[in-house]
Amino acid sequence: MNGKIMIAIITILMAISVPAAADPSSGDYGYHPMMGWGGWFMGPLMMLLFVAFLVGAAILVARMLGWQPGSTLGWPDDRSLAILRERFARGEIDQEEFDARRKALE
Repeated sequence: MNGKIMIAIITILMAISVPAAADPSSGDYGYHPMMGWGGWFMGPLMMLLFVAFLVGAAILVARMLGWQPGSTLGWPDDRSLAILRERFARGEIDQEEFDARRKALE
């Protein structure tokens, strides 16, 4: 769309909406009280939704940083256990030595 046409459309929409919002015959001049569309119900609901959003965002960030719900203290196993598992996977140690060292680390 042409820039001049967009400016004209926006100007027309603003000219139509401003008088409708500030109707002097209503006595409120564009002020719409909280009780008009939900009031005491919508406030707490929106607060709960906001808190749920914050908790979800915190969990998402923790997961992105490596948090795992079932691991020790909720964080991935420490580096020493990871090295032990790598050595066992490469065949450097056998099952008995792996179990003994894992028990010692835990």
